[in-house]
Amino acid sequence: MAEETQANGSTAASVRNGETSLKEMNTAFAKCLSLVCPPIQYPPHCRFNPVQQDSADMAEIEARLEEFFLHAKEIELLFLNDAATDGEREEGEGNESPAELELEILHLENELSEKNDLIEKYGDVIRGWEGKFRRLDNRMAPERE
Repeated sequence: MAEETQANGSTAASVRNGETSLKEMNTAFAKCLSLVCPPIQYPPHCRFNPVQQDSADMAEIEARLEEFFLHAKEIELLFLNDAATDGEREEGEGNESPAELELEILHLENELSEKNDLIEKYGDVIRGWEGKFRRLDNRMAPERE
C-alpha cells in the first residue's frame, strides 16, 4: 500500500513537472508568435517620407528578431531539459524482468494480429463496395454500339 502511494506521488510529481515545463514552453512559444504574427507595415502610413526612415524600420525588425530568437532558444532549452529528464526516467524504468518483457511482447503480437485481422476484414468490405460501384457504373454507362 505504501509503495502504491509512493508511486502515485512520484507520478503526480512528474505530471506536475511536465505541466510546468509545458506551461513554460507554451509561454515562450506564445511570445515567439506574438513577435512573428503582427505584420510590419511598410511603408508605415504615418510617415511622409519612408525612405529617410529605413534605418528605424530595420532597427525595429532587428529588435523583433533578437527577441524572437531569444524566445526560440528558451523553447529549445526547455525541450532539451524535457528530453534529458525523459532519458533519465527511461534508465530508471529499464529494470524489467525478462518474463515481463516476454509477456509484453506477446501482448503486442496479439494486438498486432487483431489489427491485421481488422485490416483484412475492412479490405474485404472495400473490395465488395468497389465491385458494387463497378457494376453500377457499367449499368449507368450509355450502351456502346
